[in-house]
This record gives sequence, C-alpha cells and structure tokens, in this order.
Amino acid sequence: MSHKKFVRLFCLITGTFLIFHLFLYGFTRKPLALPEKLLKRSAVTGRHEPMKQAEAETIGDLARLSYLYRLGVPRVVRETSDEMGYLNKNYGGRAVFPVVTVGDSFMLFNGDGQRFNNLLEQILGVNCYNMAANGVEDPFAFLQGGLIKEARVLVWESAERNISADVFNLANVPCYYANARKKLEYNENWEKKGKSPKRLRAVNLANVKFLINNLAYLAAGKPLLGDAGLVRLKNGKELLFYKNDLYSFKRPNFEQDLRRSAEFIAYVDRELKKHGITLIFLAVPDKYNAYYEQIADEEKLSGDARFIDRLTEELKRNGVLAVNLIGAFRDEINKGNDLYHFDDTHWNTAGAGLAARLVAEEIKRHRLLEPDAPMPEAAPEI
Repeated sequence: MSHKKFVRLFCLITGTFLIFHLFLYGFTRKPLALPEKLLKRSAVTGRHEPMKQAEAETIGDLARLSYLYRLGVPRVVRETSDEMGYLNKNYGGRAVFPVVTVGDSFMLFNGDGQRFNNLLEQILGVNCYNMAANGVEDPFAFLQGGLIKEARVLVWESAERNISADVFNLANVPCYYANARKKLEYNENWEKKGKSPKRLRAVNLANVKFLINNLAYLAAGKPLLGDAGLVRLKNGKELLFYKNDLYSFKRPNFEQDLRRSAEFIAYVDRELKKHGITLIFLAVPDKYNAYYEQIADEEKLSGDARFIDRLTEELKRNGVLAVNLIGAFRDEINKGNDLYHFDDTHWNTAGAGLAARLVAEEIKRHRLLEPDAPMPEAAPEI
C-alpha cells in the first residue's frame, strides 16, 4: 500500500470513528443508552432520543454541542403557534382555559407533559393553554383573541435580555396590536405539517453546527460557531451563555429600562383587568445572571445591577402581580442543580418546574381562580 493510500485510508477510518463517537457521546463524553424501541429518554441530555424516523429539530441555540436532544419528542400537538405567529388549529374550540400563558420559554420541553403550561396545569388542576411564543406582541394577541372570553389569568414570561426601554415602550403599542392580529388567524399549513412524513435528516445545518462545534470544543475548549461566551464556574465546570447577557447584566440604561418597562407592563395589566383578567408577569433570568454567584471570581463581571429584583418591586408597588425568579433560581443553582440546558439559553424542565410552582403559589395566594374572589385592583398610571 502506498503512503498516499495509507494516509487516505487512515483519515477515512479516523474521521468515521470520530463522527460516530461525537454523535454517540456528545459534549459529555458519556455514551447514550439507545434502546431497541424508537424513543427513550436519554440519561445524558434528559431528552427523548430517536433511533430512526424522526425529524431533526433541535434547540441548542448557543452552540449546539449536545446530542440531538429535541429529536422525536412525543407530542400530541407539536406547537401552539408557528414561526409566523398563527395559532394551531388543533387547540381551538375544545376546552375552556382559565389560565393562558405566553412566552418563548414555555414551548421548549420534553413533549406535551413537560411544557411550562402543562406543569402549571398539573399543580393547579385546571386547563392551562400556551397561546404563543413570539415575544412582546403576545399579550396583544391575547387581548384581541377568543381565549380572553373564558380566561381568568394571563401568565406573561419575558427573557430578561428582552426587557428594555426600546422594546417595552408605550409608543410601540399600536404597532404591537397590529402585528399581533395575525396570531388570531389560522395557518392552513398546520394540516400539511401534520401529514408530512417524519424522518431523520442527518445532513442539515443544525447537525453541521453540532459536528463543527464539538470538534472545536474538544480541540480548543470553546465552540467555533454561534454567539456563545464561556466562563468557568467555581465547581470547575464551564458555563456557556449568550454574549448579549453581559450587556443586559450591566444595563447601561438601567433607570430608563426600569421606568419604561414598568409603565408598559402596567398598561397591559390595566387593559387585561378591563376584561376581568389578572396579569402575572415574570422575567426569566438570563443564564449568565442566574449562574452569577457560581461564576469564578476572576472571570465574572463586578457589580450586580439586580434588574429583576428592582423591576419586580416596581411592578408590585404599582399593583401588578409579578413573580421574582432570580433569587429562587440562584438558590437552586447554588445547591448544584442546573436549571438551563448546557448549550442553550432556555431553561430545562427543572427550571420550568420551579417557575411553575412559584406562579401557582401566586395564583393560589390571591385566589385568582376562585369564582367569588375579589380581583386585585388595576395598576394605576405610573
């Protein structure tokens, strides 16, 4: 065998071996226990992993390092709204939903039973519907839709980094109302999507990113593709976070963000109370902020602006029910429990479960679902 042929054969065998083990081990370097059945929850990722005939849909929005952990997730209804904001037909007109949730983190869990609204439903014992996951426009879609007729509570979640004076701005309200109207329409493609065959697409952009980032992570210690920052925690582990978290953590326009956001949320609260509905607002901490106390001192930013604490206090002073997640999340993380996916900005099932328990406590404390309970007073003009 010539030297050239030997090198080619060696590279081919090595590359095949490496690719196989990257898919098998992922960033954890631990093997996945793949069963004979189509799906099984992975001990590594906590997701349902497929062996065949599953459509490749992934999260991993930071670096896409972990195994294909959103493949083959068993769902009766895949989503409640699509990328254009249209509501899913399969959810319409079948049940009364006293509690409606909006916010993108509510969508991302292991099947129908592990989404935020399903976890909340299990605690409260009433139907909870996740209406949409399209950002700040979602409450305005709810105000113009049919779900408002039977609902008693709207739970509105927003990622901390998205709460700013530019976005949560009363001047944008007419635009948000107009854009949200499309969420009240049905997209005929829902039926088409449901009939399309599911298959594992091994070659797609998500899996290319998976392969490249794993190679870079193993070779250089950080992913090559994506907008991820990396710091070391006090326990020696690494934390991947969205680089924009650093901006929202420092908050150069802190006071303006606080004032305008509080005004905006209070406006939504007043509009909802005109229909007999109570708003519960919660800011989901950015990943960097949630893990802040566990970041190694030499690597973390100095000074904690405590934006979520201040915003929650401001909202409560103005009659808006708000759940503060930052303290509870940090306490749980300080105990060694992860509340976010390693390579993603979104919370995992443990984080969703903790948030659901805190929201349920707020609903029960104010007796919001009891028919004769008095409604909290509307928030005054700020």
